[in-house]
Amino acid sequence: MPKWIITAHTFDPPPAMRTVSDIEGSETEALKELHSIISTYSPGIKKVTRREIFRYSERQYLVRIHGSWNVIEYFIQLGELIADAK
Repeated sequence: MPKWIITAHTFDPPPAMRTVSDIEGSETEALKELHSIISTYSPGIKKVTRREIFRYSERQYLVRIHGSWNVIEYFIQLGELIADAK
């Protein structure tokens, strides 16, 4: 069964990358999880007032989240495991 990872990158100081989800399943299942995350991901923002989603590709999105006090952008992407040197 294929393995997938969804990561969220922010470039606001300090820049950071987080693993949001690890998935074992088909590409369809992984894309479904990606779409769920881009629609709901909002760490550090208590009250989301607006969410803008920009698609770069089927597996890469920029999510701009507006809160009461701030705006944070996350680059959220899906990656497929292609090698594992166990």
